[in-house]
Amino acid sequence: MDNGKAKLAIIMAGLPARGKSYLSLRLHRYLEWQGYRARIFNVGAYRRESLGPPSSKSDFFDPKEPVFARERERIAKRCFSDLAEWLGGAGDIAIYDATNVTASRRAYLEKECGKHGFEHVFVENVCDDPEIIEKIIRIKLEHSADYAGFAPEAARADFARRLGHYEGVYEPVSDVAHMKIINFGLSVVRAYGDERPFLDEIADFLGAVNLMDKEVFLTRHGETYFNCEDRIGGDSPLTKRGAGYAGRLAAHFKGRDLVVFTSAKRRTIETAAFFDCERVVLPELNEINSGLCDGLSYAEIAEGRPEVNEARSNDKFNFRYPGGESYRDLIQRVKKSVIRIEAEKRDVLVIAHRAVNRCLVSYFIPTPPEEVPYIEMPLDRIIRVYRLNAHYGCDWKVI
Repeated sequence: MDNGKAKLAIIMAGLPARGKSYLSLRLHRYLEWQGYRARIFNVGAYRRESLGPPSSKSDFFDPKEPVFARERERIAKRCFSDLAEWLGGAGDIAIYDATNVTASRRAYLEKECGKHGFEHVFVENVCDDPEIIEKIIRIKLEHSADYAGFAPEAARADFARRLGHYEGVYEPVSDVAHMKIINFGLSVVRAYGDERPFLDEIADFLGAVNLMDKEVFLTRHGETYFNCEDRIGGDSPLTKRGAGYAGRLAAHFKGRDLVVFTSAKRRTIETAAFFDCERVVLPELNEINSGLCDGLSYAEIAEGRPEVNEARSNDKFNFRYPGGESYRDLIQRVKKSVIRIEAEKRDVLVIAHRAVNRCLVSYFIPTPPEEVPYIEMPLDRIIRVYRLNAHYGCDWKVI
């Protein structure tokens, strides 16, 4: 997978109410944002579609009931069969979202991956923190289709019985290539053999995701002299107007528990100078590298490099400045900062650049690649990204 050639199956494992589906959704977004053809195959959704509401009750998960056990096995295999068909065709990365708590089930899945030639890794979400478990249970009971229409007390009692059935047969993952995410990022265990950078990246991302209800704010630096001249790139200082915005920006966030991330460019560092909270410089937030066009105005590019201007107009997302970067390249660089943002438990303010902030918005708000370079990103504005629901849906507004 590191070379973009192999197909990868990411197989979730672990007890109910440990956040497997939540992590699956977050990882899917992270991968899709980078351009991978990724899809989640959720066994619970297959079960509900195949058997309807009765299969949501705890009795269906009793390991002592052979009829139900056979049904669960049939549905799990059907779901993985569909995964294998898709991954063997158009897909790049498939996420198999199920409990997979027994060694025998994992051995079957490993054998199937080998038969199809898929790279694979198991991801076990391990959680023994009572507060985290209680929070996940509340989210599950409020949002899971399994408990739609249940009275709250009845849903909680039924789920407790279901969890007891799984705990009775649970075997921790140790027999296959895997990573363990402990208590939502408290620690990450990696046990997948040789050096595998792509799996390390996935482990880093999953280990960063947490359940904190933080908000993310994005803004561009204050106005610079290059902005006034419509020039790209460079390292121009702020104008008087730009410094005024920086002061107002700090005043707006005063008193908030906040960390500020900036690029390594002078204009973002100057914009952050008025803040008295923690400030972190992340070079990966530097503006898109305009290569040989750095410091030029768009008018100068159109006049002196018409072929560059035309190529940029034809496909702005994939266009790469001569000696520089494209938006596609930029996402691969900016993804490092996404992991830093996810890992934070405080609110986050990113002070960066137009193209960089467009890429960040497109991570939080799914955006077709061809539309990313056209996301409106004016100076002197704050974008607030906020979570709509427990399953990662986000929205944004300009302040």
